[in-house]
Amino acid sequence: MSRGPFIDQVGIYLLSHSVGLPLRSSQQAAADSFWQPWQAADSNIWTHWLAAIQEFRTQLAILLNGDTASFCPQTCLSTAVAKIVDSLAWQTSKNCILLSEQDFPSIAFALQKALGDRVALKFIAAEADTSDIHVWDQHMTEDVGLVLATHVQSNNGRQLPVAHITALSRDKGILSLVDIAQSVGILPIDLDSWCADFVVGSCVKWVGGGPGAAFMWLSPEIIEHCQPRSVGWFSHRDPFEFDIHHFSYQPDALRFWGGTPSVYPFALAAHSLAAINARGVESIRAHNLKLADQIIDKLSPEQLISPLDPALRSGTLIVDFADRQPQLSAVLQQHQVHFDSRAQGVRLSPHLCNTEEQIARLTGLF
Repeated sequence: MSRGPFIDQVGIYLLSHSVGLPLRSSQQAAADSFWQPWQAADSNIWTHWLAAIQEFRTQLAILLNGDTASFCPQTCLSTAVAKIVDSLAWQTSKNCILLSEQDFPSIAFALQKALGDRVALKFIAAEADTSDIHVWDQHMTEDVGLVLATHVQSNNGRQLPVAHITALSRDKGILSLVDIAQSVGILPIDLDSWCADFVVGSCVKWVGGGPGAAFMWLSPEIIEHCQPRSVGWFSHRDPFEFDIHHFSYQPDALRFWGGTPSVYPFALAAHSLAAINARGVESIRAHNLKLADQIIDKLSPEQLISPLDPALRSGTLIVDFADRQPQLSAVLQQHQVHFDSRAQGVRLSPHLCNTEEQIARLTGLF
């Protein structure tokens, strides 16, 4: 049974790339910011709840080095992406969106259905080396209006050179959208240095904030050019004006917010984000690398699908045991090792809930 800031977990939990464990203190924190105001049942309920959501935005700004006003809560990445692309005025001469076949399919689904025949998707082949900026340069042709860059690719555990991709796209007059779902909370991220136009992410994975607390970030330079179509009273400059004949966009990223928001997911995630900020993401990453290297030391070179270089590797190791994989997977499950698999191999994600002793037990099963 593991110790640390997360809840006790029987076995060895290595699934933070999928669903992060909650903190021991999360349940009480959610009770304080969500249940207690509701139980009080007075006219200040929304005052308390909106403060909890504002805290979510504040903690994101601290973690990612961005302005609080540039963050907008969202239910999931797919909804956020659909809202973003539908808010833009697309030029007929630049009506392609560039993305990789290694990106998460849900994002591509959202792009396809949000824009219909107005925009075409252009894919970089799965076998291409998307860590090579020259590959992106070759595919950023004159018809591309938006580039989607996934900071960490979930199938191979590879980091992409986001800062170089966004800089190149800006030089070419192409908008950029970055997906940080697999990197937020485990890799240091500085949005100010990326010069991206849009960033989307979620707190369900390494943050340990649970499902439903996603977000989008917009560059201050792009906000005024975005005209969201999916709006609600919280997209309005004055949500409590209640004039049915008048609508005016929020001046900041909250113009993408929509109708009555959910509260609980953001109250819960705000607490997890604050804990990460207190610990320091650099410290969390150092622990992750230490345990990942402990695993790598027990592998042969051909078994490691993820990059060996820590600067190119995500928090997740993709390991291919070839013909031994079915048998070894059964052994890992028998010993209560919690993991999952993709086409390229087993995915293992050491986090603060793991210890060196646990990793030694894991590698002893190899």
